[in-house]
Amino acid sequence: MRSRRSAQLALALVLGISTAAVAQPRPARPKKVKVDVAMQRSALLGADVGKGTAAAVELGKSDDAAAHAALLDGLSTGLHPDTAIAALASLGVAPRPGDLTTLVRYVRSRTTAVRAAAVRALGSQTEAGPLMLVALRDLEESVRAAAAEAVVARKPKGAVEPLLALLDKGEAPAAKALAALADAELARVVAEHLGVAPDGVLAQCLGGILVRPDFGPEAARVQVVRALAKLAGPEAITALGDYVDATPATPVKQSRREAEAALKEKLGGE
Repeated sequence: MRSRRSAQLALALVLGISTAAVAQPRPARPKKVKVDVAMQRSALLGADVGKGTAAAVELGKSDDAAAHAALLDGLSTGLHPDTAIAALASLGVAPRPGDLTTLVRYVRSRTTAVRAAAVRALGSQTEAGPLMLVALRDLEESVRAAAAEAVVARKPKGAVEPLLALLDKGEAPAAKALAALADAELARVVAEHLGVAPDGVLAQCLGGILVRPDFGPEAARVQVVRALAKLAGPEAITALGDYVDATPATPVKQSRREAEAALKEKLGGE
């Protein structure tokens, strides 16, 4: 298997493809620190955009209710887009009851980057499911990507259909979201998009499903491997190789055995 995996890595390097699994762990929240809230609030509301943006970041590092209130005050008053983006990100790190009212205003912003930041922050809000579904159909791809990220955090009902539509358009964030959400039935549905969704993004989605330790049962893993075997392109090779590498050789699993066979065939029998 070593030579097989070496060939995969070589191909991936040539084509510039990451061999990491699709579903990546969310970064740990930063440790809260003591912040001079009065000073940072003054900077946030001041005329200097750079200082205001830096202040929004600093306020997000504090667990002081006054710091959170300062962020809401700034967003309610109106901030430069750069500063608003930083303030929205800070709200998302440490959400509190009542934030959704402010977020609703910003998910309608005309500035795409601000709208995306607000949508991303929706992932911290338990009642934001309907807004996420709307954002999955936004005209801007970056906003749709932010919505896919938020969906993974909250898993609102009704998200699968628009995510599948985005998968068919070849949007990788939707593939990652589906990979994180999929149970055996959804994995089957995703596999049925063979010939509709681009092979590369479909392989990334199926590969992300397959390497999840909580995905199963074994029969479902076998079906995902077989779907990957039908896909062309280096992404399918990467997905199969990642699964083989992540799965112990013993006890013997049919899914791993079939993944090895498919990988060998795709790499020309090496």
